[in-house]
Amino acid sequence: MTIHSIAERFPSADPGETIRSVVQTLNEDNPYADPTSAEREAAGRGLARLLIGDPAGAAESLEPLGFTITDAVDSVTGRRFAMALSETSGTTKRRWGLYLVDLSAPLGLCVAVPHPKSDERSEVLALRLWRAVPGSVLAVAAVHREAAGADADPARNPESIFQHLWTEVLGPRGVPQVQIHGFRDDTAPEDVAVSTGVGPVSPVAVRIADGIAATGLVTTRSWVGTVDPDLRATKNVQGIAANANDWVWVHIEHSRSVRDSEAKWKPSIDAVAAATLRACRGWPGGR
Repeated sequence: MTIHSIAERFPSADPGETIRSVVQTLNEDNPYADPTSAEREAAGRGLARLLIGDPAGAAESLEPLGFTITDAVDSVTGRRFAMALSETSGTTKRRWGLYLVDLSAPLGLCVAVPHPKSDERSEVLALRLWRAVPGSVLAVAAVHREAAGADADPARNPESIFQHLWTEVLGPRGVPQVQIHGFRDDTAPEDVAVSTGVGPVSPVAVRIADGIAATGLVTTRSWVGTVDPDLRATKNVQGIAANANDWVWVHIEHSRSVRDSEAKWKPSIDAVAAATLRACRGWPGGR
């Protein structure tokens, strides 16, 4: 029997193109409605199947909710991925997210982007981190944070599928989450703010902050009180859930000037990747 390579068995695709197309649709007028409890449960079952590399099983639960499932090879890394994308066009209110799973290694990290477009280029930084850490899942909001009177904001909305994936699927498996955000230059003087929200400091948070600082960026840390109060993420519901359950959660904010300069943000994200790769070896989450 002939054994074919991954590239031969699955089509090549760039998930970054899909992410860019989704971000282009985001604005404050996006229609949005929370899923029902039954829809959240179905989404959780489907995303759990996606995480173990079972796109067909994922589709059984997710397609009735309006999700499209893709199974392909990343044209940049050459690694197989699976992706679930909710509806994002027209008047749909089911803008429930994009979830991208690297299937080349055991599940080890969740990279989360609650505020694409409003935190400009945060999704670009997150995609680089996803590609740098095999076995990662990337969760990107598919609705603007200010939509539906800001009720759509997944960082503040405990009823979202974005939150359900974290609290019912990833967190209980011991999978850590790194959230990528951005802030305006006039918000605070630092280049990067690293926070654990309402939770205590963790070794990986320290390694992330130290790694970013080593690139030359001015880096503040919530656990020593140097992060601007507006950037501490103490109301972030993923962070609150992490603290309540003793899960690892790190919130990273890059200034606009840093996000505008690849020469600055790429080394920063690579430092985050190095810190999480080291830690992933010891984390129990996996397939």
